[in-house]
Amino acid sequence: MKTKVIKFAFLLILFCLFQCCISQKTQFGTKTEIRGSKDSAQSIGRISFIKSLDDSEFKEGQFSNGKESLKYRMLSPEKIKLEKKHPLIVVFHGSGAIGTDNKSQMGILSKMWLLPENRKRYPSFVLSPQFPVRSSNYHLDEKLGVPVSESNEYLDLLLKSIDSLSNSNNIDRSRIYVMGFSMGGATTSNAISKRPDLFAAAINISGISQFDNNEKLFRTPIWLVHGSLDTDNFPHSNLKFYEEMKEKGQVLFWEFKDKYHNNILSAKLVDAMPQWLFNQKK
Repeated sequence: MKTKVIKFAFLLILFCLFQCCISQKTQFGTKTEIRGSKDSAQSIGRISFIKSLDDSEFKEGQFSNGKESLKYRMLSPEKIKLEKKHPLIVVFHGSGAIGTDNKSQMGILSKMWLLPENRKRYPSFVLSPQFPVRSSNYHLDEKLGVPVSESNEYLDLLLKSIDSLSNSNNIDRSRIYVMGFSMGGATTSNAISKRPDLFAAAINISGISQFDNNEKLFRTPIWLVHGSLDTDNFPHSNLKFYEEMKEKGQVLFWEFKDKYHNNILSAKLVDAMPQWLFNQKK
């Protein structure tokens, strides 16, 4: 009996230490350097499983303003009750998915919401637009000394469409989230800069930041994720944004010291994002 009690106490201590570690890593104003994050066979298998998921539950649609048009796929909660509203998660794709097939944008960040545990624990609408051209372009800001991102008219169309969408569906306007990888991470930064009133939280993964509206983003929870070995989008832009926002804003930074651009989306990160997003609310 005594042995069982000691074993239980030991496991309880380990659990508390783990929870404390996660809490510290997700505390605003902190930068966490993560080392030794080489993906295990289990992690690689989980990511492969997410990639293989059937995305037919994402229904096709198109936004248009008479001049530009933007195709998208949208996932709805499994059960929708008229009296209940659900979050909307907007997912921006990287440059490799540019096109009009309305399929290529369905990557890990979109398909992760199809996982049975996420469907059950985090019922939500998930909007995955596909941009026919680059959704964000970069240029060097000589004053800041880092690349900065800027968007185009297709993002403007999307943001206006989200307003219409949220008025006509059971969408909780206090819980509209945005996330993206690479060019999509940059577009995430563009989106919250253009409409700081719209989003409850944002995750910019391996993107380039926009800096011209920072003072209006102090109340927006922002999670920046980057690999130190990233040579496609060097981490300097996101690091600069973090440094400028950490004192007044609600920003945190995860820097994977041994990750590159294309291996940043690990099972550890994918499993952490839903809970973090759903803890944020306007």
